[in-house]
Amino acid sequence: MIGAKKKKHLTDKDLEDYGIAWMNLNHSVVILGWGVDDKTGTKYWIVRNSYGKRWGMDGDFLVRRGENDFGIESESTGYDVIACDEKTSTNNCIDLVQK
Repeated sequence: MIGAKKKKHLTDKDLEDYGIAWMNLNHSVVILGWGVDDKTGTKYWIVRNSYGKRWGMDGDFLVRRGENDFGIESESTGYDVIACDEKTSTNNCIDLVQK
């Protein structure tokens, strides 16, 4: 994370090598945006944790971007957002993501 001590050594291991694959996790996060630290030039992701606003920076935290910290760039999933009419079948849905 931003502001954490620098790594003492580099590794080519990923989360699965440590037994921390996505199926072992007990919460979720969502990437809200990105930025660059003005002082250090470090690129980062702005991430919201599912633990709520009392955690981190009002529920958010920064993760170094481009370095796959915590597997954030390799262990991700995503979904298309659709809206369906509750009174009819799922055949009456609208894709809310413009492609």
